[in-house]
Amino acid sequence: MASRSSTPTSRFVPLPPIITNNTDRQFLQGLSNYIDHEMTKVDTSDDEQRYIIYKTAFNKIIEYVTAYQPILTVMKKEYEDTIEAIKKAQSEASFLHAKLKSMASEPSTIRNYRKRADELEERIAIVKKDNERLQRQLEELKIMRSEKEKQEKQITEPPKRELKKDNRLLPGLTLEESTDLPLLYKKLDKLDKQLKELNISFKTRYVPKSQKIQLKETLDDKVSFRDQLLRQGQFYKAKRLRLKVALEAAQSYNRVKPPHQTVGDAVIYSLAKARGMLKIQQEKDQAAAEQNQGGEGPAREGSPPVQATASSSFEDDDPNKEKEAEMMLEYIEKFNELFEDGKYDEAAIHAASSPKGILRTSATLAKFRDVKKRVNGRSPLLSFCDALMSSAGTGSSKPNAHLSAECVECALKENRIDLLSHWITQDRLTLSSEIGHMIANHSHKPNCQALAQNIFTRLHQYRDAVVCYLRQGRVQAGIEFARNKAPFRHDDYIHVLCVCPSLQLLHVLVEGQPRGSSRPLPVGVVIQTLLQEDNFELALQFIQELQNTSSIDDPQISAFQAAVLDDTKTTEEEWNGLVSLLQDQDYEETALSLLASVTVLTAMKKALHTSKDFDELEQTEEHSQGS
Repeated sequence: MASRSSTPTSRFVPLPPIITNNTDRQFLQGLSNYIDHEMTKVDTSDDEQRYIIYKTAFNKIIEYVTAYQPILTVMKKEYEDTIEAIKKAQSEASFLHAKLKSMASEPSTIRNYRKRADELEERIAIVKKDNERLQRQLEELKIMRSEKEKQEKQITEPPKRELKKDNRLLPGLTLEESTDLPLLYKKLDKLDKQLKELNISFKTRYVPKSQKIQLKETLDDKVSFRDQLLRQGQFYKAKRLRLKVALEAAQSYNRVKPPHQTVGDAVIYSLAKARGMLKIQQEKDQAAAEQNQGGEGPAREGSPPVQATASSSFEDDDPNKEKEAEMMLEYIEKFNELFEDGKYDEAAIHAASSPKGILRTSATLAKFRDVKKRVNGRSPLLSFCDALMSSAGTGSSKPNAHLSAECVECALKENRIDLLSHWITQDRLTLSSEIGHMIANHSHKPNCQALAQNIFTRLHQYRDAVVCYLRQGRVQAGIEFARNKAPFRHDDYIHVLCVCPSLQLLHVLVEGQPRGSSRPLPVGVVIQTLLQEDNFELALQFIQELQNTSSIDDPQISAFQAAVLDDTKTTEEEWNGLVSLLQDQDYEETALSLLASVTVLTAMKKALHTSKDFDELEQTEEHSQGS
């Protein structure tokens, strides 16, 4: 028991010391350095910033000292709650202070509002008094004005005549006539007529004096209107001169059409030249007038001012032509403005819809061609061509062959086959052989060849149309077209063979026709044509395929032998030359088969010739015996 009492136990667990080793000392030293370093960056008088630094340092201590974390965390929470309570108390104190201040100043504010209300009421009373005074003055002025108008009316109106009773006799009448009632009625009618004439004369010959002022104002208006018309006339004369120069320049351009120049450029150049000549002539006229004023003699007769001379030349001009020239000039100026502003799409549409096609020319197209940049994914030249084709379908005439060819060339360069197909389908182009060859040579793709074939068929150029068939791979359809819709001659088939040689074409020409129909070309002509074109390999392959194929009419022989036997155009020397060529190229089997076919053909020809001679001899003997 004594031992238990000597060593009393505690309910708290003992904590280890804070600094136990060198690492703890280094941590505390680094923490102190961190606090000193951060304090140099902030304002030391600002409690909030200092609080943040120490708060961060305290968090580092809690993270480092694991044994003291519960105690330090509790301490930190107590500190933070205390600081928040202080901040909240400060904010509430400031709020209450402001509210107390406003409540303290409320009586003075109410007093100021009342004082301002009294001042406004006084001003309202003063304004009302002024309004009443002004209203009384207005009424007095109205009364004075009405009295003045009455006085002026009494002055202007003539005084009414008072009829006086006159007992005297009527002048010019005797006493008896004065008592003659019918005579008096006649005299009354005569006097009434005289009175009416006097009233009419008074109204027509004499007018009030106030009308004189009105007539003078009317005269001034007429004079000013006359001056305005004179100025407008001078303006229109100068405008007519410019329009005539522009019309003559446009007509001269349409006659010559120089390259790389639009009609707008020609018109602008002519206007500038005419303006310079007019200025020189005006200077000469002014110098001549100064000499006349100086006493050097009268001016030379027959030399009126340039404007008068130019304007007098327009007297016989047609007004419709002037309006047309004015419209064309405005159209050209609008086009140049759009083009210079870089609005190429709008300029293209404007030029394509120009009246009488003044801008639908190769010169305008060349102007668009000079622009190298692209707008909205295409060149300005293609925009102009598209607008040109679109306008051709809205009432305007189709562009000529040269302009159509340039539009097609532009579409091909841009690889816009779809757009080109639309133009041809909608008949917007003036078709020509040049356009057809341009499309056919652009690409051997079926879509290009189909377009070229359509063009050549419309132009009745059947050779080129069949070539387009063959380039599409439609050999059978092309030969059928050549035989039926466009009857080919011997030279036409040879031309097609030279342009598009192929095994399929050779077979169709020699053996691809129905039974009983003639071949377009004999096999010997086909082979000789291939040899002339230095195409021996194709000729050899064709011969070998024919040898390996049975004839349609006689399966016992090859197609090559049947074709040779049907060939009446090729001579024996030409066949022998072909046999020698095959032997020289070491194709003995092919040469032997060809030689056998030629030998049979020669024997058949000789037999036919002998039979024909024998028949002729028999006919001669029968004729001689009968005679």
